[in-house]
Amino acid sequence: MNKLRFIKLVILLSILGWHVAADAQNYRAGIRIGWNYRMQKFETTGGYGRVKLLSDGRQALVYDDGGQCKIRFKQPNGKKFLAPITVATPPAGAFYTNAELLELQDGTLMYAWNHRWDTKIKVKYSYDGGFNWADEQMIYEQTWEGDGPYGVWEPAMIQLPDGEVQVYFANESGVPGNDQNITMMRSRSATEKGARIWLRDPVVVCYTVGARDGMPVPLVLQNDRGIALAIEDDGFGGGFQPGILYTSLEDNWTSGTRYGDSSDRWIGTIGGEPRGGGAPYLIQLKTGETVLSTQTNSLADTRNAPWDDMYKFRQFVYVGNALARNFQCYSIPFPFMDEPDQGCVWNSLCQINDSTIMAVAEVHGHPSQNGIWTNEGRIMHPMSVYQVTDGQNIDWDKSMSEIFIGSQSQANMTVGSSWTRDSLFLHFIVQDNSINSPDENAVIWDADAVEFFYDGKRNATDNVPAGVYKFLVNIDGTQLVSRSTGSGWQDLSQEQHGMRSNVESNADGYVVDMAIPWGKIGRRPSGNRFSGYFILHNKDIRSGKNYIYHEALSGIDVGRTVTWWEYQITSPVGIDDPVENFDNDEGNMMVSVLSDNTVEVLLNNGFDGKNVVYMYDLSGKLIDSKSLEGGSCKFEKPQNSGIYMFVAKNANVNCSSLKVCLK
Repeated sequence: MNKLRFIKLVILLSILGWHVAADAQNYRAGIRIGWNYRMQKFETTGGYGRVKLLSDGRQALVYDDGGQCKIRFKQPNGKKFLAPITVATPPAGAFYTNAELLELQDGTLMYAWNHRWDTKIKVKYSYDGGFNWADEQMIYEQTWEGDGPYGVWEPAMIQLPDGEVQVYFANESGVPGNDQNITMMRSRSATEKGARIWLRDPVVVCYTVGARDGMPVPLVLQNDRGIALAIEDDGFGGGFQPGILYTSLEDNWTSGTRYGDSSDRWIGTIGGEPRGGGAPYLIQLKTGETVLSTQTNSLADTRNAPWDDMYKFRQFVYVGNALARNFQCYSIPFPFMDEPDQGCVWNSLCQINDSTIMAVAEVHGHPSQNGIWTNEGRIMHPMSVYQVTDGQNIDWDKSMSEIFIGSQSQANMTVGSSWTRDSLFLHFIVQDNSINSPDENAVIWDADAVEFFYDGKRNATDNVPAGVYKFLVNIDGTQLVSRSTGSGWQDLSQEQHGMRSNVESNADGYVVDMAIPWGKIGRRPSGNRFSGYFILHNKDIRSGKNYIYHEALSGIDVGRTVTWWEYQITSPVGIDDPVENFDNDEGNMMVSVLSDNTVEVLLNNGFDGKNVVYMYDLSGKLIDSKSLEGGSCKFEKPQNSGIYMFVAKNANVNCSSLKVCLK
């Protein structure tokens, strides 16, 4: 295929992410997480791993192995966790599990775990950064009632802004039958050395009659907005769901137990997301969004794994708002797409830097490396598409977005974009160590390919309405452009879609460029925004067998536009642009100064025919008027720089207006 001769352009601003405030995390403008298959890593034997980022920049991995509680550290910018340090060894006939770690405000590290089978909750402290451990304490022991014994499980802890330390755990004591509650122990002071002094009376935080509230993970919400507590909750019906409990810092659970009908108790994930799931884990990003992990087989049918086999579960990760509500945009850190006998349980999360989140899993069914694995995901914000002008080539190295697709196979993709008055430009960089074309008689997307879905109307529906476009280019340069009819897809001819594309292979994979004319997809979208998503198609061949992957941007339900991401079309600021816009009227009108020194006015919402555009100066004096032809018209550029108003009217009724500064 001949190399595409793109219009020469110069990027004026690099592509940045934009998103809504953390309180309003949503499908359209919220963050998503792009996991990296190539970063999946076996760390150690053992189980129930948790990673914490310490104040000195180290990462601490706590876990159980051989019945012992252990800890490993990774130095800042380190590549691997160092040799393990044993924190606690059980007496004969017992074993330790359910490790968790908290760095206290004074720098002390507090390690908690579950002593089984005469079940107890224990803690231990390090005053030298984790190298030595002392002052072991048993802070709660099971009680024997009725048909006991009863167990206590899975401790997790927080420290409140006022210094109070709380340890939460699942508790079978004091409830009938197979029920379970969540109990919490408080400490409001410490010894001179630093070990905590625990209050005697436990607090029953939540309980639902006939249910098993379990596996609590507390979180102190930023900006003193209270305590959110994630649990596995089967009291809503339909098996375990990720439940969220809440108390304000002022209340601090003093108003009583949160029962099943409490208004301070809700299902974490929103409707439309995979909802089943136990073993939750909850963290909050530096930017305020909360992130929830569960283990579930909600998509078991995609890998033929049985619903009742816990060790074939997968980890699902959702993003919620700053109040631990409305979790959505699920992603899967460890897909194990080709191995239905593998799974991961007792998972956790940790943000390790501003742009990266780590998932931790206990993996089962691996042929040689069962134990604790980690993976890293990119925190992605919606893409801003910046305007470029004629003159020089785009510097794509400086204009790539945060978008990353690459959790399912060794291939991954990043995306950059820009726009002119005429076209939308997309730049795909694919890392792929196995370049493969489609087999003979195979569809063109069963190969290495990239695809872009575009919805200029930003529909928010549970289907794909008419007028949505998709653009695909595979490794051979073959194009496929289609438009939705509302009930299917209609393929378009080159004359109908006008897309130009180019594919170039390199040592790391390949690069695809697309140029899509606005005029072929209904003009530049109203409101300067469109919705859509990207797919990376990948074909790998291993041992003579084809493995085909079709990976969409994380959190996307391809058949529901309500889940699609939104992209902002942005004009540059702070440069000597001949047009400066004010009051942009949702992007219905565009004003540009052309090379022939005329002023072009473009209307995006089908204005034409009897519509007239009027040009006024700042005093309200009419300068000129023009009839629209093909949705646009041209004015002579005024000799004097200044602010001018353009008003589109139909039968003397204002339809759209725009105030600009012509320089």
